[in-house]
Amino acid sequence: MSQNCEQEFVNTELWNLFRNRFKSSTTEASYRSDIREFCRMTGKPFDRAEEEDVRRYYEKMRDRISEGRISPLTLTKKFRELHSFAQFLVEYDGEDSGRSDPFYPYLKDLAKEDALARSVPVEEMDALLKAAEKDLMAYTILTLMYRAGLSSTEITELNGEEDFALYDDGAYVFLPRRREPCYIPEDAWEILKEYMAAREPHPSLFYNRRGRRLNGMYISRMMKKYCAAAGIRSCSAEAVRNCCAFNLFSYGASSRQVAGQMGRTEIQIRRYRGLSYQGNLRKKANDLVKMRIEKPQL
Repeated sequence: MSQNCEQEFVNTELWNLFRNRFKSSTTEASYRSDIREFCRMTGKPFDRAEEEDVRRYYEKMRDRISEGRISPLTLTKKFRELHSFAQFLVEYDGEDSGRSDPFYPYLKDLAKEDALARSVPVEEMDALLKAAEKDLMAYTILTLMYRAGLSSTEITELNGEEDFALYDDGAYVFLPRRREPCYIPEDAWEILKEYMAAREPHPSLFYNRRGRRLNGMYISRMMKKYCAAAGIRSCSAEAVRNCCAFNLFSYGASSRQVAGQMGRTEIQIRRYRGLSYQGNLRKKANDLVKMRIEKPQL
């Protein structure tokens, strides 16, 4: 709970009652982050937000979608969490209090999650990596999405070597939107180290030719470019990232482990249990398609 709870939530007692329904710290951190963001953007405590505040917040989030900074499903997730907390306050105060839930009317117009998350078949992922291997930055970005489950937004927010740390069990990255550090598999860490050693000093880990920090639009264009070069159907950065969760489930990881790696809740993570993907993964393993990412042949 933040010390500035008056500006971010309602009060410590109500937040503690609400957070008791969470089964994991990941879920709590997700709600906390989105509620805090809403209050910062509106400049009001949560319980004082009005319909006009929610409308302006919604429009700002739609602008972020247009700029490629967040996906439509991210906006859906945010509004569902904000609605859940607002509905809790309505129920706590009672129907006669006059309190309403200003987020509820937006839910019907938000993007719906597919029953199963989209992914990239392993043979197409292999071809995509092959197509990008001469571009060390693109190769590293694809690796972090595919092997570590980082989102395009998380990748663009990385600043440099100071965001990473080595522990006895391997490398981890500290992400501003996650409560716990995220594990970087050994093969991905080797590729990332090579990229960091080769890049010019810069306040952002990933930057374009003009020296500007990358954004979601850049990564979207990068995906289209290398999908075309690989001769595969166009796929999104989110689909590549989803493969990390599918792979973890395919090799026996628990829902809690997968949720922790992906920075999602255990309820959200159910979308990544794809039996068809698991079957394809086993088949391609037998066909000797590489599951471990190797350093690019520059």
